[in-house]
Amino acid sequence: MKRFLYLISALIFITACKEVFETPPQSLLKASLVNSSTKNALTSSVTVQGTGLDSLWVYETSMTEMMLPLSSNDTTSFLISLDSKIDTVTFLHVTYQKYISMESGFYFEYKLHSIDYSHNRIDSIQIIDSLVTKNWHENIKLYIRPLPAGN
Repeated sequence: MKRFLYLISALIFITACKEVFETPPQSLLKASLVNSSTKNALTSSVTVQGTGLDSLWVYETSMTEMMLPLSSNDTTSFLISLDSKIDTVTFLHVTYQKYISMESGFYFEYKLHSIDYSHNRIDSIQIIDSLVTKNWHENIKLYIRPLPAGN
């Protein structure tokens, strides 16, 4: 009988010590590409690299919208190549750290204040929703100048 109780106690102890880890959610900025002349969705070959980073976020992918990570600093900058024309986009934001649970830990949410950008291919940027949260929805629209005929 004692062995049976020891066995049950050991099984309860082993299952209680099992590590439970859930990946915390990630807040990503969702950007839509829009033709500045027609105001329709624009499909473009996009490459995105964070400034100061070694890796690419997106590499030569044809898309009409993209998801971008923001840093925990007050600014995040990207080099965005739209059909081989490169623009720099800098997001100025406030970062909030949110607690999920002991298993998941913390994640970041952001509030956009302003956006600075170069004007090679980007005509303008409109902030649709300044809150960048774990619920992914459109945050900005990038109004892109159409390429001249023949390109």
